[in-house]
Amino acid sequence: MSQINLLLIRHGEAAESWGSHPDPGLSKLGIKQSASLVNDKMLELLDSYSFVSSPKLRAKMTAEPLIKKFNKELIINDVYSEIPSNDIDNSQKKAWLTDLMNTEISDLPDSVVNWRDNIIKDSLNVSQNTIIFTHFMVINALVSSLLKNNALMYFYPNYVSVTKITFENKELKSISLGDEKKTIINL
Repeated sequence: MSQINLLLIRHGEAAESWGSHPDPGLSKLGIKQSASLVNDKMLELLDSYSFVSSPKLRAKMTAEPLIKKFNKELIINDVYSEIPSNDIDNSQKKAWLTDLMNTEISDLPDSVVNWRDNIIKDSLNVSQNTIIFTHFMVINALVSSLLKNNALMYFYPNYVSVTKITFENKELKSISLGDEKKTIINL
């Protein structure tokens, strides 16, 4: 049996809001949150893991403490970047995202459907244990799809929360949601 673990880590708190800056780094609190990852019991045995990140600065900065601890190279993968919104005015982004969160998959804009499909495809094709530093909606898009939810949004992962997805022989085995509750869904 071949078992693959995906660990999706939401970035730490950003220095600026999503709608006000195209690529903010981490706030002081976000830096502390990221530093706390080195003491997370779930992240003690990452020697065999590939380290992947969204190209966004806050995701890369969140990865830094674990990269140093495990002496790893960070692979940048655009697939795990935040939801595409370049054509949305910054002043409208929050409202746009709020509306999108509960929109049925069949009613999503094509750019969002393509973004979601690429996340799912890439994640299902991972061939080794991998940790991915990414964004709130990326985590939701993948979890929602795997659990066959009809909306993009599934849950509210906290900053630097760890969502664990386990595949066995390319089939979903379990999901442990990275919220304060650490809810486990076995399939």
